[in-house]
Amino acid sequence: MWLSQTIGIASRHLFREWLAFLKWGLLAILVGCVVGVVGVAFVRGMCWVTEFRQTHSWVIGLLPVGGLLIIMAYHWAGVLRPRGTNLVIQSVREGDELPWQMAPLIFFSTLWTHLLGGSAGREGAALQFGGSIAGAIGRLLRLSRADRVIIVMCGMSAAFSALFGTPITSAVLAMELANIGVICYAALVPTVVSAIIAGLIATRWGLAPIHYTLSVSESFSSLSLETMVTFAQIACLAALCAGVSVLFCLAMRVGESCAERFFPNQYYRIVVGGGCLVGLALLFGTDYLGLGSELLQRAFTSHVFWAACLLKTLFTSITLSAGYKGGEIIPAMFVGATFGNVAGPILGLGPSFAAAIGLVAVFCGVTNSPITALLLAFEVFGFTTPTAFLLTVAISYVLSGYYGLYQSQKIVWSKTEQRHIDRSAE
Repeated sequence: MWLSQTIGIASRHLFREWLAFLKWGLLAILVGCVVGVVGVAFVRGMCWVTEFRQTHSWVIGLLPVGGLLIIMAYHWAGVLRPRGTNLVIQSVREGDELPWQMAPLIFFSTLWTHLLGGSAGREGAALQFGGSIAGAIGRLLRLSRADRVIIVMCGMSAAFSALFGTPITSAVLAMELANIGVICYAALVPTVVSAIIAGLIATRWGLAPIHYTLSVSESFSSLSLETMVTFAQIACLAALCAGVSVLFCLAMRVGESCAERFFPNQYYRIVVGGGCLVGLALLFGTDYLGLGSELLQRAFTSHVFWAACLLKTLFTSITLSAGYKGGEIIPAMFVGATFGNVAGPILGLGPSFAAAIGLVAVFCGVTNSPITALLLAFEVFGFTTPTAFLLTVAISYVLSGYYGLYQSQKIVWSKTEQRHIDRSAE
């Protein structure tokens, strides 16, 4: 009797688990396909507008006036105070519904920003349109509030994977970003499946994954004085990059606050901001407009201008504070790579390897996502120096404090103690 009851209970539990597995497998495939196709279209559009801007540099002069169309589009859609990626993170944390208008608005406004030359990333658009599309699918299928949270994570994972070709990083980022210190493992299968499907779609349509080849001369093979010195150099650079990540977050926050204070009218704000960007481009060149991919690539192959990280921070702060659309993570990675390229040789590290350390450290600091940062290092740079990246992530995560790019992000556990704190990122 006891044995039959035990078997019956176990069978029911297994049946529920298999049923949930099949449900989320199918939903994740659906989201991965839909968001993956949209992601491919977005990347294709980004390539086209970037190429057009580079061959028709006069369009940069349209930044002040062209930005008005972005504000008008958002106002026409009834979005008077857009919250961007913060709204997606809040949706994951609290189950709030994402407005369907977010997907087309961020899709086209980000393309428009990059066409004109605004300094911003593309991952903000990916997280927003991915989460918005997945949320709309969840409402269409009448999913419960709890299930809609998971399906939004699926959309974020799929979009990030389609854009960057990093399915492992994308799956974990969607689970780790909202609540720091707690990972929602209930979303593991859905985010993994959606990321893989979207990544495969992107590959099938000819989009290559992001990968940088490093020139590494440092020794990590054995316990020796040389190895210990190298790890000490990496630790110093990671600590410096943690400070850089804090300064980058403060620059974004201060820029937004000053823009709202001195130019409360959004139309005036974007015209003034666009004019400042045009002036800066005339002074310092166009390397810091758009994604800055060419200069970022150069950071892994040669030396870059010592103030590149400062200029990119300035360009990005003005762009996003003025009201142009895009993400902050790619610019933060640019800042980390160029800072590492400059500071690394001073500490005795090779510029290519130091650029990789800087990129990973600053990414970790601004997102407060150490596991995602470590996986990003492995997918983008390979497994050549895993312990170096592990040390980098650990130091950057702790020393970056409670600063972050997204105020909707919650730090659930203290970074230095086994203590529940539940505070928003600063």
